[in-house]
Amino acid sequence: MNAQVYLPSFMFKVKHFTFAFTSRARVMANIADLNGKLADKVSSDFSDDPELPYTITSNDKMRVSMNGWVEYNLSTAREIIHLGPHYVKGGVTIKYMTGVGNGSLQIDNLHGTLIEDEGAQDVALTNATGKIGTNFAGISFTDFEAGDLTRFVGHGVGFELGAVYEYRPGDSKDYKLRVGVSLSDIGRIKYERDVQRSGTFNINIPANQNFYLSSLDGVSIDDYKTALNKYPQYFTPDGNNESTTYSVSLPGRLQLDADYHIKQHFFVNANGQFSLATLKKKAFNSQYFGGLTVTPRYDGRIFGFFLPLSYNTLTKFNAGASFRVGPLFLGSGSVLTALAGGAHQADFFIGVRFGGLQRK
Repeated sequence: MNAQVYLPSFMFKVKHFTFAFTSRARVMANIADLNGKLADKVSSDFSDDPELPYTITSNDKMRVSMNGWVEYNLSTAREIIHLGPHYVKGGVTIKYMTGVGNGSLQIDNLHGTLIEDEGAQDVALTNATGKIGTNFAGISFTDFEAGDLTRFVGHGVGFELGAVYEYRPGDSKDYKLRVGVSLSDIGRIKYERDVQRSGTFNINIPANQNFYLSSLDGVSIDDYKTALNKYPQYFTPDGNNESTTYSVSLPGRLQLDADYHIKQHFFVNANGQFSLATLKKKAFNSQYFGGLTVTPRYDGRIFGFFLPLSYNTLTKFNAGASFRVGPLFLGSGSVLTALAGGAHQADFFIGVRFGGLQRK
């Protein structure tokens, strides 16, 4: 999940340089390598499940993470090279970030069995080993309010940079081909760990004993440490000293983009996105998923129509559509796939652009 709200921003030009100030509030959440059967049984009531008993044998790290922050960005860019029809522009952004909150749940190397206890009308975990840990700073993500965006508990800096090449044949001001490359969301936010909600436990549930999953009914992820502390016979504190501060990496990515002007108002765009961050070593980080997108479009002065066709490592193939009428634009990157009944993602955007509508 990637949610953004753009705050007041502006741009101006001084001679050959363009300067900009942008600000936005952001929340990112990731779930990776989570065992679906385990998640289902923790979140649902007892039922006569023919798939139980179910043996969990995981050598991976199941990870759930969320990070919220506000960023303030200063950018500058200019034309670097102009040789005949060849133009190169470059720019850099310096980011200052205020962390609102960070939270994560991680389950390592879980081996165990889910069984039905018909007498207790419950599902239980037995003969289990592994490790479970939570890590929190700042706001509660399960009891979030808009006002929490102004309570800052972390600080950090970062940067972004990029370059664009344009080929403009003849005396045209419009490009025939544009190619861009950028590094974005590079940096870290340092948080103060909330020791009341953060902790790691070793799991040891003997084969002849049961931990009933109903014990976690209605328990928010923020309160897992308190809930697990009630069963010291099954969940033993790890004992490793954890520092009071920790740093969360931004979801860095490399982007490659090419835009080809076919004729008049018809274009086709290709974009590749490659993640530079990972949750495998640090569950509290955020990350993008890599993917490729090809978008044919009609982009006139008043009206525009866009047909994004994409593939990514998380939700596979998606087809979407978007429209622009004057300054208003709206659409979705997966609406056509959803209408066909094959979508594994949901997304929607809407916006209004103020300023000149001429294409540059």
